[in-house]
Amino acid sequence: MEATDYGILTGYLAAVLGIGLYARKAGTDSVDFFLAGRSMGWFPIGLSVMVTVFSAINYVALPSEGFSYGLPVLVALPIFFVAVWPINRFWMPFFFGMRLVSAYEYLERRFDSRVRALASGLFVLWRIFWMATSLYASGSILGVLSGHSGAAVILICGIAATFYTAVGGMRAVMWTDVAQFCVLFGGIVMGLVLAGGEYSVQELFVFAREGGRLQPFVPFDPSFLSLNPFLRMSLWSVFLGTLVAFLTRYGADQVVLQRYFTARNLKAARRGLWFSALASVLSLTLLVLFGLAIYAQAVQSGILDGIVWDQLPNQRKNALAMAQLGAVIRSFPTGITGLVCAGLLAATMSSIDSGINACSAAYMSDLRPHLPGPAFTSNRMDRLLTLTLGALATGMALALIPLVGRTNGLFMLVNRIINGLGSPLLALVLMGMFSTSANAPGMLLGGLFGIVSSLLISLFVDELALHYYAVANLLTTLVPCYLFSHLARCLGHHPNREAGCWTWWAWRKRN
Repeated sequence: MEATDYGILTGYLAAVLGIGLYARKAGTDSVDFFLAGRSMGWFPIGLSVMVTVFSAINYVALPSEGFSYGLPVLVALPIFFVAVWPINRFWMPFFFGMRLVSAYEYLERRFDSRVRALASGLFVLWRIFWMATSLYASGSILGVLSGHSGAAVILICGIAATFYTAVGGMRAVMWTDVAQFCVLFGGIVMGLVLAGGEYSVQELFVFAREGGRLQPFVPFDPSFLSLNPFLRMSLWSVFLGTLVAFLTRYGADQVVLQRYFTARNLKAARRGLWFSALASVLSLTLLVLFGLAIYAQAVQSGILDGIVWDQLPNQRKNALAMAQLGAVIRSFPTGITGLVCAGLLAATMSSIDSGINACSAAYMSDLRPHLPGPAFTSNRMDRLLTLTLGALATGMALALIPLVGRTNGLFMLVNRIINGLGSPLLALVLMGMFSTSANAPGMLLGGLFGIVSSLLISLFVDELALHYYAVANLLTTLVPCYLFSHLARCLGHHPNREAGCWTWWAWRKRN
């Protein structure tokens, strides 16, 4: 990287910090700090949801996946729209009128404060790990590009994102997300154009086809239709697993639900979600194509000569993909490398700022009122907690390197652990909304069982198809919740009548 590239990165960091300082005057109370005064329109909501969900994990993992395995991952992209429809149809009108700060406040209305605290605590732990993984992804590639240690990059990103989030709150987060989308998308487009610029589209796909990177489509791979749950990817595992992961992300994740709550009205929230889905599908498709362009360059340069790809261990495939990604970006003209790296920083910081603010909102709304300790003014505590969570996520990112190595790469880590551990949250929300027989004791015990079993499955079951971890963890929470609720009724537990008013069925009758 040249001085111009570092200048672009420095200018980008200065710009987002400036937005945070400008938004400071608006963060005067908790509603404004966490919900931007419930005044946001569909455009910033849509872009904020997109870059929040996107993260540096996608920026690194998707090109590497395209380089290593080809196009199976693209099968997941249409499921964005399959998942968005029920969220718009059922979730958004149901939650929007409740005027919530934390989505898990709903679980107290439906069940009790213990279930609310369980869900919120799981969310905070889950999202801290997610933020740490995103920071690790950014540090791993930017360290390769800059020649500096990944730890230094992690510290810079973590400190900067924590600072402007603590200063400006949700308003700063969402408007920096808009700026970060422009930088992120520009970096993706420029990377794809320059990486594949010396080839025609036809030549790019010829290289991919000859290397088996167009499977399972060209040539068609019948095993992709297999029902075998132990294949790395199949049509069924990708569809079901991605659907569960997206329903979790858009329907049970405080990070995204909090964006809906910032909307000035329901129409703005709904339009923002559809807009985010369109932007996500376009951006992720371009990243996979970027991976194919990097593969074409690797073939032309002879790096893969003599390598029998299918016989390589996953760790070696991931290392080759990461090294080639770094080499291609370093080869870009001066200034363009800086823009692509700024896009990676944008993906990282949008994830960190959103995660910190959402975890702070969940803690302050759901957990803090039930804990002993000295009283703080709300605004002071909001910012102190934001700083603490940012420091925790940054520290965890520094400890992730050996874990990523043991789980065979970032893409696998995302699907096994990050997507898998969100499933118990989706189970609690689904049972609350749609099950009239669920009760508080059953949800508490079933939720605890589901969290423990999800951890065990994600960490110790190695043979399962990548996307089935989310499905398996959803089922191992839903079934115990139902069984323990039935057992509680048999033992004489009778939920109060008001709890039944908070199901989706009761809401539909009232509206």
